[in-house]
Amino acid sequence: MKQRSKLLISIVAAVTLLSACNEQTTAPAKQPVANEEQQKKQAPLELTPVESTNQPFTISLLPKFSLEAEEPGKDVVMHESEQEQWMRIELLPKEAKEQMETYAKERAMAVSEEATPFEGTLPFEDAIVYEASVDNSVVYIIGVTEDAPMFLTVFTKKEDNWLDRFMTMAKTIQQTETETSEQPNESFFTYKSSNQPFQANILNGYQAEAVEPGKDMIFLDEEKASMTVELIDDGADWSLIEEQAEQYVKASSKDGTVEKVTWTKGTLLNGADVYKSAITDGEVYVFVVKSGTPMRLTIFVQQADGLDPFLQMAETITRID
Repeated sequence: MKQRSKLLISIVAAVTLLSACNEQTTAPAKQPVANEEQQKKQAPLELTPVESTNQPFTISLLPKFSLEAEEPGKDVVMHESEQEQWMRIELLPKEAKEQMETYAKERAMAVSEEATPFEGTLPFEDAIVYEASVDNSVVYIIGVTEDAPMFLTVFTKKEDNWLDRFMTMAKTIQQTETETSEQPNESFFTYKSSNQPFQANILNGYQAEAVEPGKDMIFLDEEKASMTVELIDDGADWSLIEEQAEQYVKASSKDGTVEKVTWTKGTLLNGADVYKSAITDGEVYVFVVKSGTPMRLTIFVQQADGLDPFLQMAETITRID
């Protein structure tokens, strides 16, 4: 009997142990909590549609982002607290997509000579994309070649990359129907210099012509507002070119003072050394552009707001060797 009792106790203990194991292995591992987290991640994004007052398009923005006009023909999407993370939007005429590869590469090289094609995925079926590292940041140059071509330039951080956030908003961009968007080629004409190997988009109302070997002038009125374009060849003595620029501005100045700044706007002009001063009837600027399309631009304007159209045209200068 004792042996039988011991055997019965052992069997009961074994059954109890197996039951306990089964309960531990089959118990749900907080699945409802995981489902709740997954549902939160898949919750609809909160997007607010806004319309540009500068270009004919609308875009839906994530919370804490805003749309601002940067200069004629360019808007930027900014975050209220992360000022180093932003995206530039530039609508282009339909004809521009035929040369998008050239434009995109030139803009990328202007940011960094080590720029490379982007190997990730974006929410656009047709796009030419480059990425360039600059210190602790990454710049993405995106040329969208769909029915509504545009340039997107995203500035973000290496350690906290917001490309996906900006693309979430960028994919909502829709061009609005206006006379400008329906007939984009009426706002400018393409000037191909017979004097230097470059072309540029010239705004209607302005003229462009060769004035002497190595110099072309774009002007509204030659006596009131003009920009002289001089391409710089490889191997140029930049210290000499900068010295000449400073001396020229000083000689033109009404009081002999020259202010030197580093330009931080635009794409092709970004990073250029700028020498400027007040003159008797306005202002003079000399831009020394060392990257992208190396050149010197000398601009005379009577009023400060007369500078923007010339900068807009300067951004379209393309070398065509």
